[in-house]
Amino acid sequence: MSGQPRVLKVIRLHLANKATYIYVPSVVVLATFFLSVTLYGVLILGLEDEAPSQLYGLGGFQFIPFYYGVTVGIQAMMYTYPFAMAMSLTRREYINGTTALAAVFASSLATLFSLGRAFEELTGGFGIGFHYFGLMNWFSGFAWWEQWLFLTGLCLMLFMGGFCCTTVFKRGGALRLVIELTGWTMALVAFVALVTWREWWPAVGEWVMTLTPATAGAGMLVAAGLLSLGSYWSIRKAVP
Repeated sequence: MSGQPRVLKVIRLHLANKATYIYVPSVVVLATFFLSVTLYGVLILGLEDEAPSQLYGLGGFQFIPFYYGVTVGIQAMMYTYPFAMAMSLTRREYINGTTALAAVFASSLATLFSLGRAFEELTGGFGIGFHYFGLMNWFSGFAWWEQWLFLTGLCLMLFMGGFCCTTVFKRGGALRLVIELTGWTMALVAFVALVTWREWWPAVGEWVMTLTPATAGAGMLVAAGLLSLGSYWSIRKAVP
């Protein structure tokens, strides 16, 4: 292990906890899939002859595996940071390795959903008109890579958001984290107030409608990069 790139050492350090990155996400995907199938079956039985020929995953359960990225980001910092410092890894190396791992985790989950979407389209919704990996038909009019980019950006942004919050907690404790989150919330409220006062909501709505999965995904990738930079700024004085 001594001859490995130091960033790779960080990745291997994280992956020592396989449950967080492999087993639990797999269980979450399977659980939400079967829950959606169950609700789909109940709905079909209730509608009987009036049931539509195509239904898409119900309740937004498909996004839960990507929301899990927040938990992964939190655990990544809490579990491995002290060991990384004990291995004489620099904070920059630790951030770079963690960001690389987050990118691999997010893209792998998005790839799973892209493959699942292709299988659904090939089999007509598993032969029963049910769609889970197509994400409620939101991306049916777009190429598979646009869905992949959107989901990768979403998961990576959530991962780095959880990780960034934990670096703030490590540096200044719960009080500092609450103060900073409150500050960001107040900034968001001020922005909403400004848009409402200036009557910009129609323009905002038009801009949102012009977004595609690819452009939205690219925006979330940029946000993830900013969160990674914020994590480095916070972790410089964080104690193991």
